Amino acid sequence: MVLFGVTLLSFLLASISPVDPAEAYALRVTQQPTPEQIAAIRVELGLHLPLHQQYFRWVGNLLQGDLGISYLTKKPVLSDIAEKLPVTLQLVGLALVWVALVTVPIGILTALKPGTLFDQAVRWATILGISLPSFWLGFLLLLLFTLILPVFQVVNAGTLGSLILPSLTLAVPAASAFIRLFRATLLSNLNKDYVVYARARGIRQSRIVWVHVVKNSLPPLITLFCQYVGLLVTGSAVVESLFSLPGIGMHLVNASMARDLPTVNGCVLVIALIFVLTRTAAELINARLNPKLTDKEERLYG
Repeated sequence: MVLFGVTLLSFLLASISPVDPAEAYALRVTQQPTPEQIAAIRVELGLHLPLHQQYFRWVGNLLQGDLGISYLTKKPVLSDIAEKLPVTLQLVGLALVWVALVTVPIGILTALKPGTLFDQAVRWATILGISLPSFWLGFLLLLLFTLILPVFQVVNAGTLGSLILPSLTLAVPAASAFIRLFRATLLSNLNKDYVVYARARGIRQSRIVWVHVVKNSLPPLITLFCQYVGLLVTGSAVVESLFSLPGIGMHLVNASMARDLPTVNGCVLVIALIFVLTRTAAELINARLNPKLTDKEERLYG
């Protein structure tokens, strides 16, 4: 149902632009297309049909696994997406690795020592990280690590070296938000009755933290983590453009500028599918971690 709504909304929004896709297509073929040539292209692309017929025609092809032919590359949209998506998934995957490696230890340390100098430093650092625009952060990393200190390479897309700086650019704002959430959740759980009871029984602090508190603090973090997969895929366009990575985000931007409707609709559908799959994965993982979690009630310990 969600995907149906996405396809409908995407198709409508892509079709209400004042720029005529047939004219944009004709301008790429010839510099000065005649009205007759534009009309012929409109018929060829099926853009002369009423909007609802265009939509049902596209959905019918979609159900057969056909996303259409790209106006821009002249190749099947599915083929273009299969070529571009792995680059973005590698970028997002590495960014999420940085996020996971940083969030858990820093979140635990700040929650166990609230109000300390370290906690205050992390607080201001995370506020700065959340506030930094990704394009500006990317420019700073490029300037520092490719010109001043030429440590990383930004060419040869697909290699690990080319993904380090762009993945860090994506990871810093996400990690900052995750640390803030994880710290707050840990602090909330540290004040629960079951922690007081466990301490009264003489259970070690480290066991209380790792076995109970961290486990019960993970569901909100996992939900946000999985949601960020889709957010980072859609937000990767700026980073991919900055670091010249041929991913799906940059491909979607180029298609939007070129009024390539099949590619725009196909990319949006794939990104929406990623959102749905990651959301479902979050619910399954949370149910595994704590079977007592429900939509209406969240009991962190029972």
